[in-house]
Amino acid sequence: MKSTLRVAFCGMAAALSVVLLFLTNVFPTATIALPALAGVLLMPVVVEIGIRWGWTVFAVCAVLSFFLMADKEAFFMYILFFGYYPVLKALIEKHLHTGALSWVLKLLVLNAAMAADVLLVVLVLQIPSETFFEFGLYTPVILAVAANIVFVIYDFALSGLVAVYWQRLHPMIAKTFRKGNR
Repeated sequence: MKSTLRVAFCGMAAALSVVLLFLTNVFPTATIALPALAGVLLMPVVVEIGIRWGWTVFAVCAVLSFFLMADKEAFFMYILFFGYYPVLKALIEKHLHTGALSWVLKLLVLNAAMAADVLLVVLVLQIPSETFFEFGLYTPVILAVAANIVFVIYDFALSGLVAVYWQRLHPMIAKTFRKGNR
C-alpha cells in the first residue's frame, strides 16, 4: 500500500507539472515563470518521499513535456534548470549544508544551464545570435548578472516555501502516508 501512495503522490506532482508546462502553449509570455512553478512541484516529492523519486518525477515530466509543449524555449529552460533544480538544491543542501561551497556550486549550475540554453536556442531554434546584442555589446553580461541576482532570490524563495510546506502541509501528508501503511 505504501508504494501505491508514493506512486500516486508522484503521479499527481508530475501531472500538475506537465499541466503547468503545457500552459506555456496558452501563455507564451510565461516562458520562464511556468517552468519555474512546474519545478517547484517537485519539492513536496523530495520532502515526503525522497530525492530519488524527485529525479524520477523530473524525468517523467521532461519526456511528457517534450511531446506536449509547443514552446521549446520553455522546454529547454525546464530540462536545463528549473525542472531538476529543486531536487539538486535538496541534494546540495543535504551534503554541503548552506555554506559558500554550496552557493558556488549552485551558481555554477545556473550559469552552465544559461550557457546551454543560449546554445540550444541558437543552434536548435535557429534564433540569430545577434538578438542577444540587440541593446548593445554588454547586454549578455548585464542579463547574466541580473539572472544570477534573480536566482539568489529564487533560491531563498524555494527555501522559504520548503519551510512553510514543512510547517503547514507536511503533517497532513505524513498522516496520510501513515494511514496508508496500515
